[in-house]
Amino acid sequence: MENEINYTILMADDDEDDCNLAKESFFECCDQTSVGCVPDGLKLMEYLAGYSQPSSKSLPKLILLDLNMPRMDGRQALVEIKAKPTLKNIPIVIFTTSGEESDIALTMNAGADLFVTKPASFDEWLNIMRSLVERWLN
Repeated sequence: MENEINYTILMADDDEDDCNLAKESFFECCDQTSVGCVPDGLKLMEYLAGYSQPSSKSLPKLILLDLNMPRMDGRQALVEIKAKPTLKNIPIVIFTTSGEESDIALTMNAGADLFVTKPASFDEWLNIMRSLVERWLN
């Protein structure tokens, strides 16, 4: 694995601005949280594979997963993660622009822990990230 950083939160999202907003808002509410971003589901699975070996560093405590990404979308990545015994217990928050009932139903049935539509303002980002920290990292 080329990157030895151990992320507390891993975000899979092809939108660099959203990754930066997530990092900034998590840092604002919990400066001990390390947030990493990967641009698609394939990179997410590569990252997780590198950290799921018994002698490796720990897995992320939370995954934020966008649905619409190139190469492997969030729906496919969610199904793969939940099918692997070493990964299936990582909480996954679907964090996307979609608000479609079919996406909500599909991802929750596939094992997502929460479905969140991406907010419009930084204050909303901050409130969402604060609640995620309180729920899964404290």
